[in-house]
Amino acid sequence: MPAYITAMGRFLPGDPVPNEEIEDYIGSVGAASSLLRERILDSCGITSRYYAIDKQRRTLFSNTDMAVAAVRQAVDRSGITVDDIDLIAAGTAVPDLIAPGIASGIHGQLGGPPCEIVTTHGICSTGMMALKNAYLQVAAGEKKNAIACASELASRFLKSDRFADVRPISEDGAIAMEMAFLRYMLSDGAGAALVQDRPAAGGVSLRIDWISLTSYASTEQTCMYMGAADGAVDGGAGHSWWDYPSAAEAAVEGTLALRQNLGLLPHLVRIGVREYQRLLKEGRFDPDELAWFPAHYSSERMKSMVLKEIERKKVRGPSVEKWYSNLTRVGNMGSASIYVILEEMLREGLVAAGDKLLVMVPESGRFAVSFAHLTAVGAGFAEEA
Repeated sequence: MPAYITAMGRFLPGDPVPNEEIEDYIGSVGAASSLLRERILDSCGITSRYYAIDKQRRTLFSNTDMAVAAVRQAVDRSGITVDDIDLIAAGTAVPDLIAPGIASGIHGQLGGPPCEIVTTHGICSTGMMALKNAYLQVAAGEKKNAIACASELASRFLKSDRFADVRPISEDGAIAMEMAFLRYMLSDGAGAALVQDRPAAGGVSLRIDWISLTSYASTEQTCMYMGAADGAVDGGAGHSWWDYPSAAEAAVEGTLALRQNLGLLPHLVRIGVREYQRLLKEGRFDPDELAWFPAHYSSERMKSMVLKEIERKKVRGPSVEKWYSNLTRVGNMGSASIYVILEEMLREGLVAAGDKLLVMVPESGRFAVSFAHLTAVGAGFAEEA
């Protein structure tokens, strides 16, 4: 049975925050903070983003709040009500609560009758995990009106207050580059998709042809992580932040700071292109038939690296004009980014019936890559028997 994305929603909190106001929201850490900011922003290309905190660093919207707002917008744009939802699949990297899962909180705020819920956990790929769950359940005939969503609230753990007691790395109190880098890269927001067993009565729907998610954790080291001190990221007894005598001691060691090993990022580029090659070789798509290549990536520099790797390996890649991202305008919202990208494309009328889209979402956690092939269909479209 086919499955279609028939409506999408997004929630971007507050007003866009330009680069020069970042530290008004999250503060600075150490004397070198502003210098690092300029280097990082020049590399990533982001000019504005959204924060769910205010300049007093108070949280205005929770992760759950933002996800619910995105879901409500998707439902409002469809022909159903909240009472018709029969599955909520939700993902986030850092939820509001350690337990229960964020899908429980979303269902609780939305209301409606009892339904099935799924919480997915990871980093950037968690949104694609949620979408694949919704897609497969609808395709199997288990559900008719499934919601997939993702939400990220990075600013809450990027605030300078969180680093006040972390052991300084340098004499001027500046934190390590692996922590500082992400403070200027990440931002907040949420997106949602309604997946149904039939196209929408009006407008363009996206038929989900397939979704591929592949982990390389068995062959790669951990690159982006939270919950362990440097050098203790690959597990083992006693290595988790839970194993410290107290949460305060764990925080001092920097275990609650999100980190990224920048030296490992080129691995993600190679793995992403390798996955693309594998799917191409299997005949899962034709680059020449693609109208769009919506891609989530963390920086414009990463995009350039991917393009160079495609050229180096002489791969038939999608032409540059087919790439689509709104990174520079809305920021990097991790798992929610791909939803916000697709929502924008549909809302702006960029996708026409018959268009084929290849979606790419890489994750640098311990390296995973997701691809999805979508075909746009118009109102009244019916699958051939």
